[in-house]
Amino acid sequence: MNFKYSSLLLASIALLASTSVSAQCKKFSKKRVISTIQGKQSIDQITSGTLGRGESAAALIEVTTTGEVDLIISTHPNLGEVTYNVVTTNGQSLASGSSRGSIARLPISVEAHSDIIVHVQSEKTSSAYTPIGCVAMATTKVIPNEMDILTGE
Repeated sequence: MNFKYSSLLLASIALLASTSVSAQCKKFSKKRVISTIQGKQSIDQITSGTLGRGESAAALIEVTTTGEVDLIISTHPNLGEVTYNVVTTNGQSLASGSSRGSIARLPISVEAHSDIIVHVQSEKTSSAYTPIGCVAMATTKVIPNEMDILTGE
């Protein structure tokens, strides 16, 4: 009987911890990514998640129209240097670089229906302690203002 209650307690703690981490990443995304949007830009797609130091992840971003995509990658300082590589689903390299707790903005030319994959790899830790941090990615698009069409501005 005691085992049943301790298992239930551990499961409850794990659920609360994962909910807290998810909420923190949403807040991180809003603060770091959404706050960089300006002017006529709006968020097209956004995704975020947590990484432990030394881990890697990938995100698939759907491309529906031909043109330029503004890709925003934001990393938490706890992850150290995070390298990223952006490729098409056909394997064509579009961009690469690194970020250390900052925001990288990459203008990328894309073709319609040629989705892109963003690979991120955080720096390995040099101690037994493995920090965890959020990574957020977003693409933006420009929303034309109908008034601009009427006035020619």
